[in-house]
Amino acid sequence: MAEITYVGHAIVSADGMIADATGATPPALRNDADWQSFQAALDRSALVVLGRVGHSRHPNPGRRRLVLSRSVKDLAVDPVDQRAVFWNPADIDIGTVLDRLGIAAGTIAITGGTGTFDLFLPHYHRFVLAEVKDLKLPNGIPCFSAGTPRKVLAAHGLVLRSEVAIDVGVSQSVLERVQRAGG
Repeated sequence: MAEITYVGHAIVSADGMIADATGATPPALRNDADWQSFQAALDRSALVVLGRVGHSRHPNPGRRRLVLSRSVKDLAVDPVDQRAVFWNPADIDIGTVLDRLGIAAGTIAITGGTGTFDLFLPHYHRFVLAEVKDLKLPNGIPCFSAGTPRKVLAAHGLVLRSEVAIDVGVSQSVLERVQRAGG
C-alpha cells in the first residue's frame, strides 16, 4: 500500500539558525554538498512545502509547491506559478489538502521557514539536518521556535539514525520517527 512520507530538510548553524538576524542566508550557511543532496531530494518529492517568504525569494524550478500563506482562504493557485498553491493551514488540514491536490502517495518535502517546520512537527517521518559546526548566528531565525533542531525533533519522537561528514565542518544527520510496537 502506497503512503505519504513527510521529510523535513534544513541546513542550520551550530546554534540552530536557518538565517541571520536580517532573514538572509549568509554564505557560510551554504554548502555545495548539502545543496546537491537537497535538490535531488526535492526532485524525487511529490510536493515541496515551504513558507511564502521562501517561495518569493527562490524561483520554482518546476516542482509542485504548497506555500503557507495567511492571505488566502483555504487553497488558491499562485497566479504567477501554476505549479504552486497557496495554503492557509488555519482553514484546512494537510490531509484534505493532499486529497484535493490528488496526492495519495509519495514524499512531502518540508523546507521551511520556522513556522512551516513547526507546523509539521507531528507529521515528520524523517528529518535531514545539515549542520555547520563552527558557525553561530546570534539573533538569527531559528529552524524551530521551541529550541535547537535536535532537541525539538527528539521531543517529537525522532531519533538519530545516521550522521556523516559531508564537507569540512559540515555534517548531515538523518533523524527518524520511532515506530511504536503495534502502531
